[in-house]
Amino acid sequence: MKILCIGAGAIGSYIGGSLQMAGNDVVFIERPSLISDLKKNGIWIESIDGKRHHVTDFQVFGNAEEALKNGAFDFALIAIKSFDTESLILSLQKLKEIFPPVLSLQNGVENEEKLAAFLGEKRVIPVSVCTAISRGKENSIKVEKLRGIGIGSSFPLSKRIAAEFKRANLKPKLIEDSKGMKWSKMISNLLANASSAILNMTPAEIFTDSISYKLEIRQLRETLDVMRAYGIQPVDIPGVPIRLLCFAVRHLPTWIVKPLLKKAVGSGRGGKMPSFYIDLYAGRQQSEVEFLNGAVCRYAKQKGIPVPVNELYYRTLMDMAGGRLDKAAFDHAPARLAEGIS
Repeated sequence: MKILCIGAGAIGSYIGGSLQMAGNDVVFIERPSLISDLKKNGIWIESIDGKRHHVTDFQVFGNAEEALKNGAFDFALIAIKSFDTESLILSLQKLKEIFPPVLSLQNGVENEEKLAAFLGEKRVIPVSVCTAISRGKENSIKVEKLRGIGIGSSFPLSKRIAAEFKRANLKPKLIEDSKGMKWSKMISNLLANASSAILNMTPAEIFTDSISYKLEIRQLRETLDVMRAYGIQPVDIPGVPIRLLCFAVRHLPTWIVKPLLKKAVGSGRGGKMPSFYIDLYAGRQQSEVEFLNGAVCRYAKQKGIPVPVNELYYRTLMDMAGGRLDKAAFDHAPARLAEGIS
């Protein structure tokens, strides 16, 4: 298949590079300032068995218009951060009629809605990337935990795409309930993510401390309340028994739930610190908390549902990322953070 991959960061390089190695024709779009290094170094992928693969035979363009001059594509991978989705859509306005169906590899639950409003629902295929990867120097990608990739099944291209993903050893799983899949993946992303960044604590420390652990449980219960209000059911995603985890969070004593949460976080991130922590301490002024806890808050507001812990995490981390609040304000101080719950 001929595939357009918008973004050659960790996720784009991993999935696009794997599909290229499997015999597909993958064309990347990347910022012009990064194209030279990408062409020079190619993409290195270290698979779960420790073998390293060098992907070099691909084209790279600085924008979609240039790429589409080389012919039509079967589908496009959207592998950019959620805060870049709207600017991407603006850049594609003139190409709307000829742009291929897209797979949104992004975290959060709002990107598909934005893309569908632009391209139409039938041309937007929801995807949840559950495999844990890390990115080293010179675009070197390492598979930390090969869990798989969920793909919405109710689209004409779904089975064909899943077959190509399987050939590329990406472990696809077709999932009928696309919305449930995206919200379930977001639940796994919420675990000890914002709290780790705000408190400068590891996930293990978050779950060990009684106060921060209770905040995590409240965050998840609030999210499940919002899902219930919209009729969204948790679904199991590749490698994570989300339905069991959600049942436990809602109905079991917190001391029983703790091992399940620890296992979900450990298997999901492969030992890495959470993404919000990495972004904050790398000095990035944008944070995807906007599209995780922030999304929970926006959906909750429409239904009049209180979500105080999600609001606390969202507000605090956005202020830290934007430089309005010192990163050390709640350093290893969950009790002080909990005082901010309205």
